[in-house]
Amino acid sequence: MRENYWTRLKSNGYSRRRFLAGTGVAAAGTAAILAGCGDDDSSGSAATAAATSAATSAATSAATAAATEAPAGGAVDGSFYSQQSSMSGTTLDLHRELYRSIAYSVGNAYNNLIKFTDVESFSIAGEIATGLPEQVDELTYNFTIRDDVKWHNKAPANGAALTMDDVKWNIDRQTAGELASGEAAPNFYRSGQIYSAIDTVDYVDATHFTVKMKEPAVTWLSDMAAEEFNGIMHPEVAVTLEDEANFGAFNPDHIVGTGAFVFDAFDPNTQAHASRNDDYHLRKDGTIPGMVDDYYITNIGNDPNALRLAFEQKQIDELSLRQKDIIEAVQEANPDVIRQDIGNPNNNLEFAYNPVVNAAFAIPSLAQAMFLAVDRAHVSNTVFQGLAKPNPGVNWPFKGWSLPQQELIQAPGYKVFQGQAGRDEDIAEARKLWEAGGGEDLPDETYAMIIVDLADQSIKEWFPAMMNSALDSEKWSVEAIPVSTLLEYNVSGQNPVGYLGGWDQWVSPDPRTRYASVYSSGPRGFLNFYGYHTDEMESYISKMFGTFDVEEAQQIMQEAQRFQLTDAGSGHVQMVGGVAMDLHHPYLHRRGPQFIQLGTLISQECWIDQNDPSFAGKSMPA
Repeated sequence: MRENYWTRLKSNGYSRRRFLAGTGVAAAGTAAILAGCGDDDSSGSAATAAATSAATSAATSAATAAATEAPAGGAVDGSFYSQQSSMSGTTLDLHRELYRSIAYSVGNAYNNLIKFTDVESFSIAGEIATGLPEQVDELTYNFTIRDDVKWHNKAPANGAALTMDDVKWNIDRQTAGELASGEAAPNFYRSGQIYSAIDTVDYVDATHFTVKMKEPAVTWLSDMAAEEFNGIMHPEVAVTLEDEANFGAFNPDHIVGTGAFVFDAFDPNTQAHASRNDDYHLRKDGTIPGMVDDYYITNIGNDPNALRLAFEQKQIDELSLRQKDIIEAVQEANPDVIRQDIGNPNNNLEFAYNPVVNAAFAIPSLAQAMFLAVDRAHVSNTVFQGLAKPNPGVNWPFKGWSLPQQELIQAPGYKVFQGQAGRDEDIAEARKLWEAGGGEDLPDETYAMIIVDLADQSIKEWFPAMMNSALDSEKWSVEAIPVSTLLEYNVSGQNPVGYLGGWDQWVSPDPRTRYASVYSSGPRGFLNFYGYHTDEMESYISKMFGTFDVEEAQQIMQEAQRFQLTDAGSGHVQMVGGVAMDLHHPYLHRRGPQFIQLGTLISQECWIDQNDPSFAGKSMPA
């Protein structure tokens, strides 16, 4: 059964080209989406190919192939890598953080026991461990850790060797979900996701330990490898961050790991800097043949024109935008840049609503009315310029797990992709449910959605207008809160309506753990902020985690998604997922992008070809 799980995942074909071939994104509007929905086979239909061609220039495929080819001299050291990131978050304590921008940046100072090197081919390698553990049976994993791993040469570690005691401390901390004082902390988000499945850990000697699970845990290894917040932290630094005065302070002295980069500056509002760790074990053994001298992260903001300028001035080495017109303008002005388009499950828009506290969404008919009222084609065109596909409960890039597009567009809430008659049918049913549930009788604040201040603020206008028009109402509105407060706002229960924005944390090519994190009310549901629960959903989740057979798990997950279509999305109104459009200068050689873009991929490969003609004019970030 284990062989079936690994073999089928590896053979599932999560290649970049496969996703591009099956994208069918709507560059030309709804008709192009429909063209792409007819065939989910990797070969694609003629209509799919036409739609894909509209979304991705012919130059992209050639450039993608060339981008992976190293020059004859091979990888080299030197120069610097610079990227744009918001760096928003709540803490430098990886074990108690959820904002992915922290993992994208700070994560490059740390190592996991094991880590994905290529999610598309399901390739996993050791970082602190020597490799994948020996799996004796369905419950037992024998790990061997390297004996040449050193902490960063900065206080309090000062370049000391990592020991088995350090590994044990990290595992014990996350398994218990407790601070050093013994106080339970609810924000050990990986505790329920990964560590609650562990029964015992036997630390055999200085380099060997054995993990025994309570029951077969079909996704445990992939979750261990995919979760970027699962890094091994220096115990003394982690305890320092447990102090309330340090928890929310972004002091680079509190970034001490064993990884590829050593941070000496970190200001989430402006810039961070790290230097290459020349004592890095994966560099010294030749796993990483060439690395940049310096790593800069700059918070330029979300203005696409400012980002374009920084990219064209080579202050940042990559550019990723949703605005197709700007991407194409940059390509036209800079014909040597390399473009890669890929379906990214973390590039989405959806609304998580509170069915427990909110008076409207606790009424099934009103929740379903809201689900039907969303014009997903309008969302695609407004947010992604048509470069998107409708999402069910599992985002569309997860081929085999997500509901087929042709089935989805027949479902309530998605009929707009059949044309205006389908949209009219959804609106008519939504208004019946709205009236039956007494939607107009509830106060306006019941429908005041929350976004963050870093989001495109135009959503405050067009989204309520869409909902009000569909439901013949004037009650819907949107208001913004600071991004730094969102996590506390959700976790604390302060949010009486819900959050409208991108919902990420899709980090593994096996989507079961992420799916359960949102829809389970049990230990797996660490992203189920608003307490959604139905017995039906819990049954589906239990079944999908009860099998090593991938095809069986996929069938169960698709049945769960069909249930969601009748259950107002099960606490989440899924809308659409976009195609990520990435540009980079030819001098940059780095791992990725992949359909799940892990921030720590730059620790596995990131070097600058200083002899490439495009290197001329590369400048320090402002």
